[in-house]
Amino acid sequence: MRLLFASPFPYWPDNTSGRETSAHALTLRLQARGIDVAVFAGTLKTAPAEPARPFITRDETLGYPVLRAREPLLAYNDVLAEFRPDIAILPFHEPVMPLVALGLGAGVKAALLVTSVDPRSVGLNLIQRPEIMLLACSPFTARRIEALHGIRPPVTLPLVEPADYRVPGNGDAVLMVNPTLMKGVEIFFRLAEARPQIPFIAVESWDITDEWRMILANRARALGNVELWSPVADMRPAYARARLVLMPSFHEETYGRVVAEAQVSGIPALCSDRGALLETGGQGARYIDVDAPIDWWLSALDEMLGPLHRSCSIAARLEAERPERRPEAIVEDLLKVLETFRAGTNTIC
Repeated sequence: MRLLFASPFPYWPDNTSGRETSAHALTLRLQARGIDVAVFAGTLKTAPAEPARPFITRDETLGYPVLRAREPLLAYNDVLAEFRPDIAILPFHEPVMPLVALGLGAGVKAALLVTSVDPRSVGLNLIQRPEIMLLACSPFTARRIEALHGIRPPVTLPLVEPADYRVPGNGDAVLMVNPTLMKGVEIFFRLAEARPQIPFIAVESWDITDEWRMILANRARALGNVELWSPVADMRPAYARARLVLMPSFHEETYGRVVAEAQVSGIPALCSDRGALLETGGQGARYIDVDAPIDWWLSALDEMLGPLHRSCSIAARLEAERPERRPEAIVEDLLKVLETFRAGTNTIC
């Protein structure tokens, strides 16, 4: 079986968001299983002009072939002709649909991975045909897609390689990743202001604007106990500093990868009760309504950093060791689904 992860969006190392990080880990595992796999992606706007051929680069610095194009739609047919995939795995998102159409025209089946349940992203009219199927990144996501489209897709959890995230887990800081309004950065700053003796760390997202970085820097400077980190590909230094992960998201998270990564090292999480966070955090996290008074968040923070930390840490590590999160199990389950899809017996879409 030949698989192509395809997207018009930038890929590693230009984009280290959860979706791309999960695709990278999964691609390496699939290749280790003997699967012919490659990645096709767009590039940053600052990328150099393309040569006569519409490929902008082809490299294997990540351990597998990565094809990048400044104009993905113009390059995609050439990619399909060169790599000849059986199945293309693409994000389920409106900007991706032209790639899906080109693939179907070339006889390539499309597995659409749902990583967002924002109706603006997934509220598309699905054409039910045997060459298209859906995959969900969590049980919550599968339930939401079923409610929206009447289709219950199989689940492929984001693959977290334990060795890539394991640290001693004895830090002293409260860690937040992607400090934006939708992710609850206001709660982050209010907690930091109320607990000046505790260090807080915020790791910026890959697509942060200069304007938002300046706003964050000014607020952090005013408090004195907040560190801002630039986006990083290796999260271990951040997790090594963390005693607790904070994820007070207003957004309906479809998984909560940061929570799962931290749990590898027994780092518990304090989360909002949105989306799949309750599933991902399990017993290794505490949950607060995003509309709750800040005192509720402070009370939970104090308990998790103090008397409850050891029990929460043990619970977090146990969540990371659940059988369905093992990388081998994730790859095995995905391959079974894709083999069925390739054989033409798919009944999901």
